[in-house]
Amino acid sequence: MSQSDVNYMLFWVAVQGLSPDQALAALKMEACDEAEARDVPGWPDFPNRRDYFDRIFMGQLPENWLLLFGLPDDKDRKLLMRLAKLGPAFVGEISRPGNYAEGHSYADGKEVWSIDYDFESYGRDDFLKMEGKLPENLATIVGATYAGTAMGLGRDDGVDLLLHLPGKLSKAVCGFTPDEEPSEEFRWTMLQPIGGVPTPKPKPKGCLALLFGWR
Repeated sequence: MSQSDVNYMLFWVAVQGLSPDQALAALKMEACDEAEARDVPGWPDFPNRRDYFDRIFMGQLPENWLLLFGLPDDKDRKLLMRLAKLGPAFVGEISRPGNYAEGHSYADGKEVWSIDYDFESYGRDDFLKMEGKLPENLATIVGATYAGTAMGLGRDDGVDLLLHLPGKLSKAVCGFTPDEEPSEEFRWTMLQPIGGVPTPKPKPKGCLALLFGWR
């Protein structure tokens, strides 16, 4: 399975200095017994495990960075964003089908800089919305990517350089990018609300099903 198949969509938050226990306490979540840490390197099998959708995963990165990632719904995204206030943080998202990606850097609980690429909204593959001032090493990465885009690099192969820029910046900041396989040492754990994921209530049958539009 190629990496592009696995992380065709991904939302992630990386926080430096945050322990797994602190993250679980802030999220009011616990490790899921049904999805223990992987015994071999790699990502969760999102394409073949529909039960992994709308779930949050956690793993340790080098240099004391804690990574939380997955395909969470809007509610859980807001929950994960709370962690950005608990230490130096990077928040990123990529959607290859939607052709958009973004990255945000946080310090002292506040956003320091952000980048936003959205081909569908802007109608251009050479436009990047940026706010704040990036450190010099990251600005260099942005400049090189813009230069490559101006030269048309990747277009013949269907590669959108700016789409992958947030991942490059993320790697420079915390060591993680959705565009590469994780290190041999990386292991992940799936999280769940404390007490487990609520079981969906059964849908009514008969007249009630007709009343509520369930067929």
